[in-house]
Amino acid sequence: MYGLSLAKIAKIVKGVPLGGNQSVEPRGASIDTRKLKQGELFFALKGEKVDGHNFLAQAREQGAAGAVVNYRPRDFNDPEFPLIQVENTVKALQQLAVHVRKAFDGPVVGVTGSTGKTTTKDMVASVLAQKGEVLKTAGNYNNELGLPLTILSLEPSHWAMVIEMGMRGLGEIDFLCCISEPTHGIITNIGHTHQELLGTQEKIAQAKAELISHIPAQGGMMLNIDDKEILKPWLTNVRSPLLWYGLDPACHIWGDSMENLGKDGIKFTIHTQEGPGVDVTLPVPGKHNVLNSLAAAGIARQLGLSWQEIKEGLENTRLSHMRLEFINIPEKGIQVINDAYNANPSSMAAALEVLKSAAGNGRAIAVLGDMYELGDYAEEGHLRVGHRANELDVAYLITVGSLGSMIARGAQEAGMNPDKIKTCQNNAEALSYLRDILKTGDVVLIKGSRAVRMEEIVAGILEGQALQ
Repeated sequence: MYGLSLAKIAKIVKGVPLGGNQSVEPRGASIDTRKLKQGELFFALKGEKVDGHNFLAQAREQGAAGAVVNYRPRDFNDPEFPLIQVENTVKALQQLAVHVRKAFDGPVVGVTGSTGKTTTKDMVASVLAQKGEVLKTAGNYNNELGLPLTILSLEPSHWAMVIEMGMRGLGEIDFLCCISEPTHGIITNIGHTHQELLGTQEKIAQAKAELISHIPAQGGMMLNIDDKEILKPWLTNVRSPLLWYGLDPACHIWGDSMENLGKDGIKFTIHTQEGPGVDVTLPVPGKHNVLNSLAAAGIARQLGLSWQEIKEGLENTRLSHMRLEFINIPEKGIQVINDAYNANPSSMAAALEVLKSAAGNGRAIAVLGDMYELGDYAEEGHLRVGHRANELDVAYLITVGSLGSMIARGAQEAGMNPDKIKTCQNNAEALSYLRDILKTGDVVLIKGSRAVRMEEIVAGILEGQALQ
């Protein structure tokens, strides 16, 4: 945290230092003693079910540098353990992150969008890492707590930050930008995720577009050409350059000459209006990932990286856990695509295309679960996924949950053989059916919304007996 002592931190967050050695300089921050690392500053947050103040002893035992608290618990009386008492620990966490961010003079790339945020964040970080050490959002720490925690892990060795920004309503991206002050931004796409909360796709666009107004004139904003119309109302009075990416040669940066390599990824060529680009072999499959990589390449060019650096960064991209994660099970002779982290109609359709490509001449089996937060688009969105499963001629379609059953209905309405469709109420039922039909050479896609926890099916496959 840039050499900040606990005494200095207390002043920044307008807190009162209590006991212990206040000259200690923490290395990072934590709000969860289960994940706390030695030397981190523990922020005791009080939630509806759990009060972090009850875990001060655990924080001390795990080597925390100190703790920021709302109050000193009666049952914690260690005068040697440094505390900083504040009115609100959440606000203190955010205030400290603001201070640390302002002390950083490198580029900060903000990434948001309905789908592909985490993958694009990983790609941007991989490319920028060709120039030096990069701090990126860990996992999906993309909200009002996770984003400050990411910033507080900043080290002097970092030359750039890549910050993922989630959104569940109007004003949230704006708030996250006030903390992180991005110099560059990416909106991956405008879909239907969170339509249940915002009402319309136009409102989703408005919420995501809050990022645009925060990008300074000397920065840059990458936007998906497919969203040009829906974003148009929020593209006036913009300070930064707006750069469009996509598969259209009219874009500032575009891709073509795509060649699917199945599970091994996809080859394509990047072009720009400024002249020749570069050929890339992306190690992750899917046309949608070509689009994500174009956004990453556009940011990198704005930051002065060479095409060779961009090529090497993209070709060394490693995706986060449960994002198109290919798992080979040689003893069973099958392959599982674990894409269970989350789902919406567009990401599910893209994953189905990856499944079909990876299966080649083998059987493509799709296990698809509920997609939440789609609002009025829920029925249409699930039906469309079912239609796409039929169009791609998957060998079997297994659905999980009441919403997932609409995927099955859509596939059957589109003409898929009902004998190849199975609707299940839960993951256990789906796993049982899947075990009955699996055979050597199959490729299985597992995907659904986070709350469905479809990684349970992946675990069940891995723990199962060898197939006959």
